[in-house]
Amino acid sequence: MEIKNLIENLKIPKEKIFYNEPMKNHTTFKIGGPAQCLIKIDNIENLKEILELAKKNSIKITVIGNGSNILVQDNGIKGITLMIKLEKIQIQEKNQKIQITVGAGEKLGKLARNMLPKRNNRLRRTIWNTRNHRRSS
Repeated sequence: MEIKNLIENLKIPKEKIFYNEPMKNHTTFKIGGPAQCLIKIDNIENLKEILELAKKNSIKITVIGNGSNILVQDNGIKGITLMIKLEKIQIQEKNQKIQITVGAGEKLGKLARNMLPKRNNRLRRTIWNTRNHRRSS
């Protein structure tokens, strides 16, 4: 069965599905042939649905993020190309350590902006603790 017919039955919004989509429109180098099927994924449910469909029907999957630092051949990409943009930045501080959970396709600049206040707060605490720490002899 053709990919288009299989995908039409999924719950993915039609405006997120592109057929024979020129990859030059989605890469920072602005080059590359068409993706047979490009799907923009912004939630886990749609991702699971596509992966199940691909596995069941032996369809090749290519995963990309924001399209930076990739080169696509002129003959394009066969199968399903997933452009994943799961926007999530979760920062947790536990026992003097910071744990960061970042969604696939999240922009590095956004992550850096979110981390800067944590770094500055931690740096201030470290300096304060160093200056006010007294050793007992």
